[in-house]
Amino acid sequence: MAEQTALIEHLRERIRELEARWAKDSHNSSRPPSSDSPIKKPPPRSQHQPTGRKPSGQPGRRGVTRSLVDHPDQCVIIPLTGTCACRRCGIRIAATVLAERRQVVEVVIQRKVIEYRIVGGTCACGRAQRSIFPAGIEAPVQYGPSVLAFAVYMTQYQLLPCQRTAGVLNELAGLGISPATLQRAVRVAATRRAVPVNAIRRALVAAPVAHAAETGRRVNGNLYWLHVLSTDRLTACFPHPKRGAEALDAFGLLAPFSGVLVHDHWSACQRYPCWHAFCNAHHLRELTAIAERSPSQPWTTDMTALLCQANALVGEATVRRYFQLARPDVPRATPNAPSLE
Repeated sequence: MAEQTALIEHLRERIRELEARWAKDSHNSSRPPSSDSPIKKPPPRSQHQPTGRKPSGQPGRRGVTRSLVDHPDQCVIIPLTGTCACRRCGIRIAATVLAERRQVVEVVIQRKVIEYRIVGGTCACGRAQRSIFPAGIEAPVQYGPSVLAFAVYMTQYQLLPCQRTAGVLNELAGLGISPATLQRAVRVAATRRAVPVNAIRRALVAAPVAHAAETGRRVNGNLYWLHVLSTDRLTACFPHPKRGAEALDAFGLLAPFSGVLVHDHWSACQRYPCWHAFCNAHHLRELTAIAERSPSQPWTTDMTALLCQANALVGEATVRRYFQLARPDVPRATPNAPSLE
């Protein structure tokens, strides 16, 4: 009987463990939303609480208004046609341009072809000479640096596929460019990135606070991990087939880093001798999991509220600091900050 009781208790604990593992999804663990079941939709992960404020701009918000430009690219004078509106005198009016004006901002995308020609001549001594084309002008027809820069920007920053980027350029500007040409432009740009990339890496290592994370992605059909170290202004990315210590060591930025490293409890990050701070978003998910698994522990709700209030205070302090730096002479109204008591 004692052995059966112990076995039953062991099986109950195992069932609870498996049920907790089965109940995990993106709202109560570090799993990405892509791993959620298409049948069982998880509850929303947002911890946002209603503030009672009306939609639109809040008091103290610094608005942004489009202003008229002094020198427009085109000016259209609308003529005053016909005769006097009274319909009796029938006299044409001598019109003058008024001070009131309105402007419409447009984007013009068009192809611009620049042709280079060289000249030749014969010296008095009888020697024939000719000018030379500028550096970089090598083919009878080629794409200029602005086209290639736009292609790199759209594919690498806006993450648009090469085929769709080529479609944009062909449909809007009539370039007739191919996806292979865009891929070649990206490869050429990659060979010239050593100086800015090294400067970003040095700045990240010297940063007082940085955030580390990783996410899976496909590289040539294989699963890779994209490791990231970032601040509010800089980001360094590093793809690697491994997720753990081997990849982070190859990344080469965490070992010399001595500031505060914010991450998601990943054990591979905790090996490095720097200060560590754990991500509060993951704290909230873990608290949600505990509250769902053990409803009899009300401290999880209190801790969740505390973290959300602390985040709200930090956000409001950041806004106040921004206004002080931007316009220190203008007082700004800010909503009452919630208390942590």
